[in-house]
Amino acid sequence: MARTMLTRRAFFSLAGLAGLGTLAGCSALESSRAPEPEERATVYDAAAPDELTVLMVGDVLVHAGVRRSGERADGTRNYDHLFAQVADDVSAADLALVGQETILGGEGLGFSGYPSFNSPQEFGDAEVAAGFDVALCASNHALDRGMPGIESALGYWRSAHPDVLVTGIADSQEAFDALPLVEREGHRIAVLNYTYGTNGIPLPQPWAVRLLDEARIAADAAAAREAGAEAIVACPHWGVEYAAGPDDEQRRWAQALADAGVDAIIGGHPHVMQPFEVIESSEGRAVPVFWSVGNFTSTQPRKDTMVGAMAQVSLRFDGSCEVTSCTLTPLVTHRASGTAFTTYRLADYTEELAASNQIRSSSGCGDFSFQWCVDFCAERLGDAFDASTGQLVWEA
Repeated sequence: MARTMLTRRAFFSLAGLAGLGTLAGCSALESSRAPEPEERATVYDAAAPDELTVLMVGDVLVHAGVRRSGERADGTRNYDHLFAQVADDVSAADLALVGQETILGGEGLGFSGYPSFNSPQEFGDAEVAAGFDVALCASNHALDRGMPGIESALGYWRSAHPDVLVTGIADSQEAFDALPLVEREGHRIAVLNYTYGTNGIPLPQPWAVRLLDEARIAADAAAAREAGAEAIVACPHWGVEYAAGPDDEQRRWAQALADAGVDAIIGGHPHVMQPFEVIESSEGRAVPVFWSVGNFTSTQPRKDTMVGAMAQVSLRFDGSCEVTSCTLTPLVTHRASGTAFTTYRLADYTEELAASNQIRSSSGCGDFSFQWCVDFCAERLGDAFDASTGQLVWEA
């Protein structure tokens, strides 16, 4: 039997499911035209793939130096160079997630860096060009421009990239209530995104930013399963900045997520890579946790913030879903002028590149080197890290 395939970035519509609203609020579909019924109908045969990969990179932290790297003499901006070294991995994944930590409020709200960010919307263009499908926006900086920032960012995503799923922020109750479900090869995956807080800025509306809350987590996971999600990946923005490992709060939230039925957890916010671990849910399931994948790009003046990670989770679908393997691939932010500013896989980095990394001009960072990055990964990740391949691989 032939099958009618949705495109790689097409979403499974929840229209008509009682009490669930539509995907529109969490993705750009809210303001785009409603799909016709025949566009939603998808038929799969028994040959549909039963293994999918989910990939995530960490925080895109748009300091002024990151922003300037893509500014052109004619006044336009382009940030494709930041993602060029990992674009092959990103586009090869069945579902690719990016931690868009700073709000893409655009030029009209005035660009700014630390401590109150507002970033060019061209970052979203570059993320889509690299192959990312999901923008994770629940962060402590989500309200740096208040509701106008959220409204501008969501308006951009909906108009410019209507197939990208945007999670963690909302501009209405309807948007907040919508479920972030994605369909890939006939299988439905939910992506749950939360933050611990918003830097003390009160929520202008209770639905503006999705916060970590045990009742909310349980309700979201249950609703996702009811809507047909076979897998749930949770992406919490949590932990202590620059901490070498998870704190008690991260562990508490990880257990709450696992007990709610989440299949894999990929965290961000500490700005540094933290270890990989497998915890056990209350039902006895093994749940892999990437405690923090660190920064993808930034100009933070610390050596450890230059080493982030790319998380990959392999899912097998056979009546139910199981995580079969996880891979953590360390990444190195290469601070440089203009389009030489980019992020490499550790395995592709060199001593020559490290010697030219502008982090070396920061106080206490003069000894930054490729070997320092390797040693840092070995210390942070333990014996499971293979320096020869530049990866940590776990198999169930």
